[in-house]
Amino acid sequence: MLKQGFKKNYDRPLGASLMTFVIWAAVTNLMMLFVDKVMDNIFTLMLCFGLIYPVGSAVLFFKFAKRHGLLWYFYAAVMGLAVLEYVLVKTYRIIIPNMLIMTALCLVFGCGIGSCFCDKQTVRKEREQRRLKRTGDDKPYTSILDEGRKKK
Repeated sequence: MLKQGFKKNYDRPLGASLMTFVIWAAVTNLMMLFVDKVMDNIFTLMLCFGLIYPVGSAVLFFKFAKRHGLLWYFYAAVMGLAVLEYVLVKTYRIIIPNMLIMTALCLVFGCGIGSCFCDKQTVRKEREQRRLKRTGDDKPYTSILDEGRKKK
């Protein structure tokens, strides 16, 4: 049941972007807390934000864009949270400015390369189906007058 709900949400672009965004934000904030509070040394900082964060973010953004193409609201949400953390979070002052630049680079390159490998016909077909469903044009037209004649 849970697996079906996950699959159903991940097949839709909005659900997938929300889940990808939440996973990225949670891991990023947990790494910031780990580096700032638990293991407060330069090697942990270099390992987490010099290797793990850029590689993990780029791979996550690549997989998302490969599946759903480029979505403007995903870009806006990720960069908005990165800027918000720059303003509000009082951790290492080294992490946050570098994280802004690293997030922008990982987002642009990960999503850009992922969209190059994206199946554009499938994405276009899914968008068209969502548009038809939203307007109600996906249901075949049946005449009310013809159904009345068939019943008699």
